Amino acid sequence: MTSSDWVGLVGHLAWPVTIVVLGVVLRRQIGEFLGAISGRITGVSVFAVSIELAVATEASPPWQSRYADADVRGLVIAQDVNDSYFDSLRETLVAPGSADFMVVDLKSDGRQEWLTSRLYLFTYLLSRLKGVKAVVFVATRGDTGRTFLGIVHAAELVRVLGRQDPRLRLARLQAEAEQVGRLVDDGTPGAADPLPVPPDAEAAVPLDVDQWWSEVAAGTAFVDPLHVAQRFLSRMQWEPLPPLPPDVPAGWLQLPEAPGRPVTWEHASWVTASDLTDGFLAPVVRPDDWLVDNSGWSSSDRLHAVAAARGELVALLSPSHRFERLVDRRALLEELGKSSVE
Repeated sequence: MTSSDWVGLVGHLAWPVTIVVLGVVLRRQIGEFLGAISGRITGVSVFAVSIELAVATEASPPWQSRYADADVRGLVIAQDVNDSYFDSLRETLVAPGSADFMVVDLKSDGRQEWLTSRLYLFTYLLSRLKGVKAVVFVATRGDTGRTFLGIVHAAELVRVLGRQDPRLRLARLQAEAEQVGRLVDDGTPGAADPLPVPPDAEAAVPLDVDQWWSEVAAGTAFVDPLHVAQRFLSRMQWEPLPPLPPDVPAGWLQLPEAPGRPVTWEHASWVTASDLTDGFLAPVVRPDDWLVDNSGWSSSDRLHAVAAARGELVALLSPSHRFERLVDRRALLEELGKSSVE
């Protein structure tokens, strides 16, 4: 190696070495600075390296109607879901904007908060309309609300719910097909007749449905999401003709009776915390993708902790395990990878 080669090599190394030395010498000051601004921004910049913390945004639709006794997550007749009672929910769903995840709060043991049919329906609608890609399950444990239970990807949740009850997917296909003028033939003698689901219930979605949803998301086509919800639920609900059958088939829940309305059942079950640990949701729920967010951490400490955690999405919890926020760890690692080669 000639002397000029050595000089060139030293010149190339001098600036990176200087950055490392400054980082070591000023590490306390840099940490204090990042800690001071971490509550106000989601991205931090150190010298020329930018790292996005990738904090996910939550979709928080108003599930209750204008009247406290009606909640779209529970046993509400299909027609009422598309009523003006739920105008606030309708406006939220059609408003511009996106979100990364929704929270499903199962409250305390013994409470009935979410039906499987409503979980399927609104996970699917929010994924289509807002881009929601994950569901965070929480519950009340002792005096702590929103205690973290687990994370599941929206597509996996829709798939496993549809596998548990194929009627869900069939009803959704039919509701979508009505929007684009093509009906899905389910092969049954009547949509409201509670007969076994036909073997072709896993038929592919018509190709134009995806295009239609893309146009809806882009604002070039309009859909009333609660009309879709009504059509979906009308296929999940059953009004038997009198005389009423002495024994209702398994898997049907009776809706609250009301004057002048026929007796109605819905094919659904209540989602419970045990479904996540020992039931049909256990294979897709990720209960370990979390991190207690230490208040004493600097932004760089938090960054390193999230990067070292497991899962594509990481829940940041309070010391009492209350869910606080969700971080897209995959996006974070991709940004770190880009920064490392720049």
